[in-house]
Amino acid sequence: MSKLWRSFLGYSDDNPNESYGKAVGRAKQMLSEGNYEDACRILRYAEKQKHAEAMYLLAWCHWKGEGVCEDAGRAMTLWRQAAKLEFPAAINRIQELENAGYFDK
Repeated sequence: MSKLWRSFLGYSDDNPNESYGKAVGRAKQMLSEGNYEDACRILRYAEKQKHAEAMYLLAWCHWKGEGVCEDAGRAMTLWRQAAKLEFPAAINRIQELENAGYFDK
């Protein structure tokens, strides 16, 4: 993971070889603590690297308006992208939304 991104988020002294998966784990902890803004910074970066779980979690942030602007369309786009990467929770969420009539199957 790039040192620049780690410095931006204040983790440059931690494990310099932290994977995106571990960074997303850190973001999940931040979400559980209500630190939505910092968590979303991590998730947005990991999402750009095509990390499916980051996409899924960031979608929930957009859906609820936590740490980012509430944006159902962006949330659904992120869930669809994560589902295309075969992330099971995203696949389930897309099916729930289809069943609720949010978009065509």
